[in-house]
This record gives sequence, structure tokens and C-alpha cells, in this order.
Amino acid sequence: MIEGELYIGNAEQHWPFSRGLVVESLLNAGANPAAAVTVARSVEQALHVSDAHYTSADELKTLMTRFSRQLLPPDVTREVERQVAAFQDIIVQTQKRELPFSRGVLARSLEDLGLAPREAYSVASQVDLWLRRDGVQRISADEIDDLTERILGEQYGNQMRLTYRFLRYNRGRLGVFTSESTLPTPFSKGILVQSLLAAGVPPDYARKVARSTQRQLRGADDRVVDRAQIREKVEELLRGEVGPEVAARYRLLRVIRKPPRPLVVLLGGVSGTGKSLLASEIAYRLGISRIVSTDSIREVMRAMVSPALIPTLHASTFNAWEALVPPEQDSPEHPSERQLLAGFREQVQQVSVGLGAVVRRSLAEGVSMVLEGVHLVPGYLPTEEFGAAIVVPLLITLPSDDEHRSHFESRALESRQQRPRTRYMKYFDEIRAMQGYLERLAEQLNVPRLDGLSLDESADRAVGLVLQRVLAELSAQERADLLGNAEASAVAARQENE
Repeated sequence: MIEGELYIGNAEQHWPFSRGLVVESLLNAGANPAAAVTVARSVEQALHVSDAHYTSADELKTLMTRFSRQLLPPDVTREVERQVAAFQDIIVQTQKRELPFSRGVLARSLEDLGLAPREAYSVASQVDLWLRRDGVQRISADEIDDLTERILGEQYGNQMRLTYRFLRYNRGRLGVFTSESTLPTPFSKGILVQSLLAAGVPPDYARKVARSTQRQLRGADDRVVDRAQIREKVEELLRGEVGPEVAARYRLLRVIRKPPRPLVVLLGGVSGTGKSLLASEIAYRLGISRIVSTDSIREVMRAMVSPALIPTLHASTFNAWEALVPPEQDSPEHPSERQLLAGFREQVQQVSVGLGAVVRRSLAEGVSMVLEGVHLVPGYLPTEEFGAAIVVPLLITLPSDDEHRSHFESRALESRQQRPRTRYMKYFDEIRAMQGYLERLAEQLNVPRLDGLSLDESADRAVGLVLQRVLAELSAQERADLLGNAEASAVAARQENE
């Protein structure tokens, strides 16, 4: 302690007396500057005369009020008495403890919103002034946040208010602004990994890039970022980890995940080729939430139509031909290809009516979808009626008989014999013949085939084909709107070379 120095507090906890804080308190109460300085000097002189080294904040407030009655108008004196002085603590109650309110602490949290230090401190000072003028001596942390949120909204608009609310309820987390919402959403490493996998980034690298992106952005000054900042950071990391080609593919895919028109992926193939699993993987990588199986459409139609009326609908595609055998004829153990395909085509035509309705409904809602099933035969679904969509047909096949048989074995085990292998083995030749028919149609109609690839390889190729089709179907203006003029020109040049 310095001899002659005045302190506010007690021997254990104290700080030097500040005439400036007394003046600030008086100005907050409405005193004019000259009168405020006069009162503050009188207070300081009285403290020196008292020869007390320590004066409590409440005692200082009493002394300031006494001189205010002598030197200031009555209305200002009443405000001095009512308000909390600048040298008095406002106690903030948190869930775990009580702390004095600090403009500096609040200002640092406001800088996370993107406010400049001076702007952040100005808002914190406004919060402090409002509390003191209102005579608030104790307040909860939630009430402080409510007041801060209100002042931000008044001064900077609703978006800044909502951003502060996000940070308030997501302490330490990274927020992301999207075009669909004015309120930030928490950053998700899982969603980013999904996008990276779709761009062909190996899983280990995808997870590493996602972690690095979160760490580097969370370590920046801003706690809330937009998608463009995330994309730029990811592309920078990808160029360093896996090369510029993958970074460019990621950028294209980010654009394609929100196409200007709904995307409809049609994944056809006979039983046992892995359509359902691949459809789920494609949808995951493209960010599509709606997956529909043609088998489910057929099941709904079966519930509405009697087997006596449409018997072929109530059979499997590989034995629908049995319903077409005339009653006076014996059913052969195996059909001719003509008989087999007649039953298959008839059921495909029937189910296509339901499939068309499902697609049209999805387009009316503006929702992209992946449709999978054996009934997606090239040329049978009238895709020309889906003018509002970008339609991408694909066919998955298994060239090897042995591999196809092993798929049925694996499926029987996974389904706990709900889909027994013996049933499919009985009609295995018919299923293989149907695949040959689909392959011929695909070749005639230029439908891409995914032949005997692993799940990852098939998904990579499928996503690549979707990218090509989407870019090919976009108009020059749509490309420019989505990619920017420079990137759109580069894409167009690559397509011409291909």
C-alpha cells in the first residue's frame, strides 16, 4: 500500500480510488460535466480528511450521494441514489458461482460475432450503462444475454442478434450460416465427411480434412462462418493432402448437391446385384434424403389390386411369366426367353405407372430422389414427362455367375433367411437371362452400366456419372450462376475435350 493513497475495498481485496469513476457515475445520473467534477473533488477531499485508507464501495456511494444533495439538483440526486455507481459491482449469477459483471469479458465474447474491438466494447458499455441506470445490483447470466441480444438487434439488426443467440447456446462451437436460414447451425464434421467421400476422397483423408477444417476455423477470430469460408478452407486442405483434381471435384460436387432442378437417379438391376446398398451409398454421398424402392411401390399396388385381376403383379419379376401360361397348358419347369420376358415386361409396365406418380410427386415438392429396383428398365419409365428434373439412369450388373450366386448367399444370411437363397437359385437362370436383356437395352439407349465393381468403386463411378449428366444438362446461364463465369468456362472446355 502506498502512503497517502486511497483504496476502495478492504485490506484483503481493494483497488485505487478513481475520481473518474465517480464522475462517470454522476454523468450517468444526468449531472452536467462541471458539476460532476466538483462533486468528485469534494468526495476525494473528504476521503483524505477522514484519513481512512480503505473505503467500501457502499460507503463511497453514501459519500457521493451526500455531496450530490449539496451541489446537484434534486432530480439528479434522486438518480444518483437509485442507480448503481460505476465503482460498485453488479453481481452476475451463473449456474456454478457468482461473478462481478465485466465489460471486458462481454466485449471479448462479442468479438466472436465479428464485431471490431471498439464496436464490441461499445455494446458491452451500453449493457453496463443500462444495468446501472436501472439500479440492477444482481442479475442472472441469462438476463445479461437477453439484454445483450436486444441491444445487438436494435443496433446491428436481426441477423447479428440471432448469431449471438447461436453462440449463447453453443459455447465454443463453430456456427455456419446457410442461405436457407438466418440462424446459424452447428458445424458438422459428419456432413463434411459425407461431401468429401462423394468427391472421391479416401475415408481416412476425409476424416482428417474434416477435423483440420473444424480446428482451423474454430481457432480463427470468427466463431460463425458461412459455407463459402468452409469450402475455401476444405479446398485448400485437399490441394495439400490429395491434390488439385480432387479439390476441383469437391467444388463441383458442392454445387451439384444443390442443383437448380430436382435430381432423379434411377438405379436398375436384377435381384441380387446390390442395388439397395448402392442406392443408399449414392444418396448419402449426394446428400439426397429420399430413397424409394420399386418393390415398395409394387407392394402398395398389390394391396389395392386383387391377384385375380392382375396376377402378374402378384408374382416376382423372374416368375411373372407363370401367370401368363394358359390354363389348358402345363407350366414348364423353365420358360423360353420369350415367355420370361413377356411376364417381366408386363409387370414392369404395371409398376411403372406407380413409379411415374411417385417421381411426379417428388418433383412437385422440388425434392431430389434415388429410385432403385428391377422395374427400372431402360426405356420403360417415360422420363420425358419429368421435364422439370435432371434424370440420371444407371444399370448395375454382375458379369460373373459365381459372384451373383454369392450375393444371394450373403443376402440370405444378412436377412436371417427372410430372403432364402433356394428361392432365387431355383430361378437363377431366369434372373441371368433378364440381366442380359437389361444389358442389351442399356447399350441401345446409352444407359451407363456399373459392372461387377465393389461398393466404393460403384459409388464413385455413379457419383461421377451424375456429375457429368448434371453439368451436361445445365444451361450456360445455370452453370455461370452456380459456378461463376470462370469455373463454368473451364467446365465447358473440359466437356468439349471429353
